[in-house]
Amino acid sequence: MTDAVLDATTKAESETAPRKRNAERTRKAILAAALKEFAQAGFAGARIEKIVKAAKCNIRMLYHYFGDKKGLYMAVLESAYMDLRAREAELKIDFDKPLEGFLELQRFTFDYFEKNPRFEGLLRNENLQHGKFAAQSRVVTETAFPLRRTIERLIKSGQDQGLFGPDLDPVQIYVTIAAMSRFHLANGYSLSATLDTDMSAPEWRKARLDHALALLEGYLTRGARQG
Repeated sequence: MTDAVLDATTKAESETAPRKRNAERTRKAILAAALKEFAQAGFAGARIEKIVKAAKCNIRMLYHYFGDKKGLYMAVLESAYMDLRAREAELKIDFDKPLEGFLELQRFTFDYFEKNPRFEGLLRNENLQHGKFAAQSRVVTETAFPLRRTIERLIKSGQDQGLFGPDLDPVQIYVTIAAMSRFHLANGYSLSATLDTDMSAPEWRKARLDHALALLEGYLTRGARQG
């Protein structure tokens, strides 16, 4: 290979790297802006013009990366689920201590939804559409497989040790964990007004988490062989 060819190759590689970084930054900016817009307005109400303005790009770039509005929405939805599952996978679950494992999962889920209100908004709007986009995504389904296996292993460990009662269903348990983490957020304004209680107050949120942990522990251990 001649010096001229080497120089040309090196120059091409040096130019390609910044382009890739810029493309990735643009793609992330579009996803972040789209998450905010879809969480607030839903799929039908979201405006592409607002997304590209917030992302500081043009519509041509958006369609280049995502194809169309549906492609962008699916990318946002899948990215949001992948983030949740990736964070779950980082939990240090000790399967020899199944009760502590479940309580840690409850703490994490509670904290995640509180710190990611746009994900909560995205889910709320997706359910208003009867979950039609989530149902089309293999990513949404497949990324939950490790979580389900974790819950199943925790149940088995707890039952083998005589710590948990019989007939525990992994889906029921996770739905309960998610519900105790989301319901007060999704319905916080109306519940606060109805019950004359500020459910956004830090002390109320802490009490809510303590309540959720106690309920989960009580359900898991009811009917256990050991007292």
